[in-house]
Amino acid sequence: MPLHTVKATAGQIRSQGGHFIFPVKENRPTLFAVLDALPWRQAPITHHSVQKGHGRITTRTIQVLPAPAELPFPGVAWVWLVERQVTDLHGKPISNIAQLGVASSDDTLLTPAGLARYIQDHWGVEVLHWIRDTLFREDNSTARPGSGPRVLASLRNLAIGALRLAGRTDITEATRWACRYMTRPFAILGLTS
Repeated sequence: MPLHTVKATAGQIRSQGGHFIFPVKENRPTLFAVLDALPWRQAPITHHSVQKGHGRITTRTIQVLPAPAELPFPGVAWVWLVERQVTDLHGKPISNIAQLGVASSDDTLLTPAGLARYIQDHWGVEVLHWIRDTLFREDNSTARPGSGPRVLASLRNLAIGALRLAGRTDITEATRWACRYMTRPFAILGLTS
């Protein structure tokens, strides 16, 4: 949701009694620079998790600090840094990702573990969009406004979900596999006898 990491959106959410958790990327250079300059090396890790699955080990840490007074963004109670390291099952590095962000909710409503869970859940949504954009080239769709784009998005989600339910984790390879024989998609959905 980096495109929504704007003061007007934050103000609208807070004016209606809601709270926000926004990632901050380099497309918000002033806010990003302030967050990036914070003393993260001295900040304690407030939550740590390790997950093993899909042929890899994912380690996530989150550091949370009170929002600095000079932060150029309204309504922020916490600022955070999440780091995610992914290795194969033998410890060989696959990826390292760091993300900065802001949250309006204070510690009476949200713990560091809860914040980490929200951020991880958001990444899960982003992965779905990434698959739809890269594999199915959704951004290049020529479907006209109306119900067409929604129907096509629903069909793409159905295809991705069906492949995952069938135990396929590499959606690109699974899509190739399913397309090789016309009956495979129907078999995955249980539509064949």
